[in-house]
Amino acid sequence: MDNKSINIVNENNYLVTKAVDISNIATNKLQNDLQQLAKAEEKSKYKANIAKGKKDPLVYRAVSALRLTNPFKGY
Repeated sequence: MDNKSINIVNENNYLVTKAVDISNIATNKLQNDLQQLAKAEEKSKYKANIAKGKKDPLVYRAVSALRLTNPFKGY
């Protein structure tokens, strides 16, 4: 019997990252992806600012006034 064992791994069973040649991707596809990323970043910043009350204090007051309290906690 041979001591060498061959393990063949099926890549379809795993999440495998492979290098991509960027020059093969269409420029309009790249631009569209970059625009979507920029929009997502702007949305995440805006939501965080509202939650922290930095964007507009009136909005923060309105949101905190709508916050539900638990009557069983005693406050």
